Formats: sequence, C-alpha cells, structure tokens
Amino acid sequence: MIRRGAVVVPACNEEERVGRGMASVAAAVAHLRAGSPVEPPSVDVVLAADSCTDRTVERAWAAWAASCPREDSARLEVLSGQWRSAGGARAAAARPALAVGPRPGWIASTDADTAVPPHWLSHQLERAAHGVDAVLGTVEPDPAECPEAVYRLWQSEHTLAEGHPHIHAANMGVRAQSYERAGGFPPLECGEDEALVAGLHRTGARVEATDRIRAITSARLEGRAELGFAHHLLSLAHLAGQPIPTPDAGVSAGAAERGRDPRHFAPRGNA
Repeated sequence: MIRRGAVVVPACNEEERVGRGMASVAAAVAHLRAGSPVEPPSVDVVLAADSCTDRTVERAWAAWAASCPREDSARLEVLSGQWRSAGGARAAAARPALAVGPRPGWIASTDADTAVPPHWLSHQLERAAHGVDAVLGTVEPDPAECPEAVYRLWQSEHTLAEGHPHIHAANMGVRAQSYERAGGFPPLECGEDEALVAGLHRTGARVEATDRIRAITSARLEGRAELGFAHHLLSLAHLAGQPIPTPDAGVSAGAAERGRDPRHFAPRGNA
C-alpha cells in the first residue's frame, strides 16, 4: 500500500489560474485522506515556478493556505527556477520528492492552469493497489472559457472514454519506481509526457487510460509551449473562423504565426 505520494505542478506566469489549480489539488488531498480506512497517505505537493515574473508563487501559497488540509501530512513546496520548459520544470518538481525519505510510492502530475476532480488522487492510488503502474487521465478545455465552435471541433477529435489514446501531463500519475526506471520527464518544452509513457511501455509498465478522473484545463488560445495544448486550440480556432488573439508576453510571435499557418495544424498526436 502506498503511504506517501507527491504531486508535481509546473507553472509559468499563471497568476490568474494557479489559485483554482492549487485549490483543486488541495481538495484531492483532502478527499484521499478522508477516504482512507487506515492511516491515510501523506502527500507532498511541489510547484515548480518556471521563469515566473508575475504573482504566481504568491497566489499559489494563498490558495493552498485557504484550501489545504490543516495537517502535517500534506504540505506545499515551491521551487523557483529557469528551466524554460514544461518537462524541465516537471522533472525538477519530482526530484526533491524522490530525494528525501521516506520516498513517495506514487507521483501525480498536473498543471497550474488545470483543475483536477476531488477523487483524482484516490482513484490513482486505488488503481496502484491493483497493480497499475501509471494512470493516464483525460483533459477537457474549460467549456466556460472555450468558444463553442472550437469546443465542438475539439470534442469531435477526442475520445473521452476508458482506454482512450491520449496522453496529458496535466492529468497523469505513475508509480515512483516505474517513473525512475522509465527515465522520468525529459527536459522538453512539449511532449515530455509522451516521452515518459514511451519509456514506461519500453520497461514493461502496466499503463491504464481512463476518463474517470477527467480534468478541466484552461481554454486560452495563447499558451506557453509552442506546440502545446493552447497551440492546438489556436489551430482549431483558425479552422472555426474564430478571431486569433494577439500574442502576449507568454507566447512568441512565431508561435502565433504557426497557429495561422495550415502547415502547423497538426500538433503532437494526443493534444
């Protein structure tokens, strides 16, 4: 039985969204501990603030303080660095959890702009108890934020069901031993989740894809990674005839131009 878990959360200038994300993780920790019939697992949440120039860290602490279980067995750690990639930040968040004993038996991963459901951790650890080495959840763009035409296009190309083919670092969990055996998250700007899952398959890990822990993520069209989730939504917005936003400080002009260029309509396969 897993007695300790870790949650890794990369963030780059997410002051507007990190509060909701951290509150959802705190709710998942509380649900896990409330549902344990014996001594509940302890959970370390590690936020990797990557090149942040806004109030991401301040708002993460505030949300955690307002939402987290008032117990020593659940704590937040914030790392600040210049990894400049989701993969680098995610791997950096995992390292301290793995380096300090007792080591976690499970590592869950989400994003600062994503809200996970309350049973997010409970479901993952329940599947781990049945021999599953990695759980891949689904991710849905926030319907309240996503233009209707873009949301319909997104739904038409996604399978939200058990055994789905998608891989999202914003909603996954992996046994710590399997994570290390597979090489962990590589320091890639995008696709670190696919690389990890490929490593899991190479090492014979038991990987399970489920829609039972669907997460809601930001539906913004200007993202941080040039070929990430927001880039794909930007491509769909172009196809749907939606206005293309002017790039902000978090997205390069080149990335915005790629969103307008039909040659770049095909991002990574599971976006």
